[in-house]
Amino acid sequence: METNVYKPYFNIIALMIFTSLALAFTVDVRNSDEAGVKTVLPAQVDDWTGSDMRFCLNDQCQREFVASQLQNLDVCPVCGGVLGSLSLQEKQILPSDTVVVKKRYVNPAGKTIFVSIVLSGVERSSIHRPEGCVQGQGRTIVKTHTIKVPLLNRAPLDIKLLELVREYTSANSGKVDVPQYYAYWFVGKDRETPDNLARMFWMAYDRIFRNVAHRWAYISLAGTRDLDSLEHEKEIRAFIRELYPEISLENRS
Repeated sequence: METNVYKPYFNIIALMIFTSLALAFTVDVRNSDEAGVKTVLPAQVDDWTGSDMRFCLNDQCQREFVASQLQNLDVCPVCGGVLGSLSLQEKQILPSDTVVVKKRYVNPAGKTIFVSIVLSGVERSSIHRPEGCVQGQGRTIVKTHTIKVPLLNRAPLDIKLLELVREYTSANSGKVDVPQYYAYWFVGKDRETPDNLARMFWMAYDRIFRNVAHRWAYISLAGTRDLDSLEHEKEIRAFIRELYPEISLENRS
């Protein structure tokens, strides 16, 4: 009985949500070139030294390289194919005006963190739920949770952290499982969130109530982790605390 009484209200709410989404993606809005993040990664983050990544676009090769180790940034040293800043798969899938910046950072202890910024273009379809891309190529998500990164003069930054296991096949030892992590958050004009549904909500909100579509970006970090400790979480927090002021365009409270 209780359910029947409230059913009309649920229907109205559902209709309002559907109508809002329909308006959000059909109304004529002004595309803005503004973003909330820089598309340049620093050469140094604390004691981590960064190098640009380059990718072979030959579908028979598809190797990746660190730019500092290459004599020619445009030619693959293995197959002679063309090198680019995007992988072949990214180049085939992403709209041509998508901006992608990637660096590999290494600290004196030999630890490695891969960092990327993906900024949407006019179509705004470059950004999506990262879990869909992370899974595959032997990767399995074993845990997902949100961590907070303390930052100076503002509220902590929420980061989505995926704990992964990636399976490699070795000629000597056969299949080996390597624990990894993938951490990310989304950045829009005056907005930040680690949740893709929240990002979509804010995109719809801006379209309906502000008549504007800003460029969104997502920033990601990837590295290895130890199954028996939370050291990778400390590493992520420490790295982002130093990286954030270098790439942020806004002061958020």
